[in-house]
Amino acid sequence: MNLQAEKLEIVRMILDTDDKKIIQQVKSFFNSTKASANQSELDDFYNGFKKGIHEVKLSLDGKTELKDAKNWLDEL
Repeated sequence: MNLQAEKLEIVRMILDTDDKKIIQQVKSFFNSTKASANQSELDDFYNGFKKGIHEVKLSLDGKTELKDAKNWLDEL
């Protein structure tokens, strides 16, 4: 599966959960990863993650339609 599609799937799961423990675990993971990851790679990841969140929000607002994994792969 395409990395962007994976990110969007994770963003959807985070937005759909009300489980505070899961949110804290994800946040903790990012914080621990931030300390050990290469800053450039981390910046790239966060930028992609922010873009994914923006796309999901636009979709939820009815302003755009998210592409499924097959469409993402077809664009490659």
